[in-house]
Amino acid sequence: MAEIETEGFEFFGVEEQVFRKMVIERMEALMVQTQLSKNSLAKKAGIGRSALYEKMDREGKSHFTILDFFRIAKALDVSLLQLFPMTNLERLHGGQLPLSASTLKFLDIMLAAPKEDVEYLSEFYRTLKKRDEQKA
Repeated sequence: MAEIETEGFEFFGVEEQVFRKMVIERMEALMVQTQLSKNSLAKKAGIGRSALYEKMDREGKSHFTILDFFRIAKALDVSLLQLFPMTNLERLHGGQLPLSASTLKFLDIMLAAPKEDVEYLSEFYRTLKKRDEQKA
């Protein structure tokens, strides 16, 4: 199985409270992208509204379960890994998304696309970049 380059997915040296805040910020950014409130996310994910509010309290002690993460990722239509800050750069920026949720979703789709489609889009992108460089 290919390894995901995460610069240390184990989060060594990151305090639990800081990590929780990063995950909550990440979820809030995804909620904005998908135009969901906490109430609508709770309903769509099948999580109790008060439980979700409690778990999304940055100063609280309540924790998300792995099942919560799966339900939230499905409700937001993102990969489970997109709920977590995976690189040191992301951690330095408080877990904010490096790209918009819609772009990350597109990347997920492209990673599952046939090789020929990915190569075609890659060539198309290179052509656009070359044209932009010639204009400048």
